[in-house]
This record gives sequence, C-alpha cells and structure tokens, in this order.
Amino acid sequence: MKRLLLIVAFVLLPTAGFAAGVDRDVLITSDGTVYSIVSEPAEQGANAVLALTVQTPDGESRHSIVPDSIDNGVNARPTLAYDEESKTLIALWVRLPNASSSELLVAAYQDATWQSAKSIDYKQAVRYNFSVGITRRVSRIQRDGSFENSSALILHAAWWEEGNGNPGPRYAVVSVGSGIISAPDIHDLTEFVAREEVAVADDAKLNPDFLRHVAVLPGPTPDAVDVLFADPRTHSFYRTTLRPIADGRLHIPVGVGPKPKLGGPKANSADWSGSTGTIASPDGKTLILSNTTEEKVSYVKFHNGEWSAVQQIKLGKVTAGEAMAALARMATAE
Repeated sequence: MKRLLLIVAFVLLPTAGFAAGVDRDVLITSDGTVYSIVSEPAEQGANAVLALTVQTPDGESRHSIVPDSIDNGVNARPTLAYDEESKTLIALWVRLPNASSSELLVAAYQDATWQSAKSIDYKQAVRYNFSVGITRRVSRIQRDGSFENSSALILHAAWWEEGNGNPGPRYAVVSVGSGIISAPDIHDLTEFVAREEVAVADDAKLNPDFLRHVAVLPGPTPDAVDVLFADPRTHSFYRTTLRPIADGRLHIPVGVGPKPKLGGPKANSADWSGSTGTIASPDGKTLILSNTTEEKVSYVKFHNGEWSAVQQIKLGKVTAGEAMAALARMATAE
C-alpha cells in the first residue's frame, strides 16, 4: 500500500501542474519534503531555465536555478526521481536547441547543491512522456566470471521519441553516484518484442497518442524495474523486466525478453494528448493508465489480462489531484 501511494504521489502532482498550463514536476518524499521543478522563461532572451523549490515539512522553502540550464537554450519537460537512502534528488530534462532536436540531460542535487549535468543523448528527435525510476542494487562481474549483487544508485528513464524515421519508446539506464553520472546504455524498447510479433497491425480505432504511453514501474527485485510500453508495429503493450549488469560498463544484457504482451483495448479514440501517468497495484495485476488535460482526467484500466473502455473524470468540482487519488484507491481495491 505504502509503495503504491508513493508511486501515485510522483504521478499525481505533475498532472495538476499540467492542468494549469505549467511545465513542471513535483515529488514528495517519505518524510514529507516537497520538491517542485518548473521550466520558466529566463530573465533575458528566449531561453527557459529550470527552477527548483524545496519545501520542508516545517514549511521552510529553498529556491535554486539548475546551473546547467542557465544560458543553455530552452530547458523543458523536467522529471524528478529521489533516492531515500542517499537523500539524492535526480533531475532529467530536455534541452531544445531548435524545434526538431533535443539533448537529454541528467543532474543530481544533494546537500542543497547541484552537481554538473551530464548529456546522455543528443539527436534530431522530439521526446516526451518521460517516466523515471531508481534502483539501489546492480549485478557486477567478478574475476571468476560470476556476478555478485552490490550497492549502486541506478537511474532508469523511459520516454517516447519521434524523429529519424523511427518513432517509438526508448529507455536509458545510467549510474549516479557521488554526483558522477556514467555513460548511458540506451535502447529502443521494441528490441524486446519477439520478431514473430512484428507484423504491422491495422487498427484505426486506437488513438496513436495512446500507444505513446510509457512508464517505469517497480520491478520484481531490488536490482530491476518493469517498463511499460507499446510497439507501434503491433498496437500492443508490453511489460518488460529490465535488470542492468555492470561488467566494465552499465548495460542491459543482450537477450532480455519481455513478459507476455498485454495487448491493448479494442478501441480508444479519446484525447490522449495531455500529461500521462501510470498507477500500478503492488501485486502487478492492475495498471491504470491516465491522461490529464485542463478539462478532464481520462483513464484506462488493465486488470487480470483485460482492458477496460476509456473512462473520464471531469475537472472542476474535482481537482486533478483528487481524481488521481481516487484512481489509486481503485487500484488497491481490486
């Protein structure tokens, strides 16, 4: 229950920001500290910087600008992750030098200090629907060729990418320790779809935006995450367990395969162009995919192998936060 509510908190507050037309992410830690990061216009020029606000449980607030976002183009779509053990906040965001290119940046914030950001990918592509997760363990190769599980702070990021004629879900894993960020291992998530499944599906009843829903979810072990994504070639969702190893570099080993595909709803023509969120029940049997705009929260539930029709919660008397909290309760009630 506690694990689920923490997941919901990370998803819940960003949707409220989106509904207000603000490019931000908000994260609440277990001790009640609130981290809020927002993309805002720079004092001069057409650039945009990232501003972080930290509010402690006693009401004290601290503000800072992410140093590597100053005089560095348009910085947007910030996404936060937090490691309780080391009390490290990690920010992932996109720098947009122009309308068709983007650079993926990661920076760590610890002891009220920002570490230098690292560029983990730069290309002519547009990226959105970011989701992140953290693990604390990794398998390291030993001298005898065996692997041993050891402590490590690992960031997992997933997103949807358009560009270079190959749109689809992407995933990156990097090690973050003492402010040092390792070289990334980046994958097209459709690599993990069996070849015999890649026949192109023709289903005009599914909104293409819905198939761009990507999420990082808790994995079955401390050194793994599950990644939810759809393959645009099959119009099916997959939930793949990814467990990185370190043998000179951090990477996902070749040959990792997905769990059985989840398929997709028979139809979904609802607007899915807003802010996406995902709620997972602790037993893994229920997933709720949500999409928030200024007017409504739309959601689809996957439970025991079955997809529901699209449902909607109108916003007004009900806030986006209240709607997401209700969906969290729905997931635990199944």
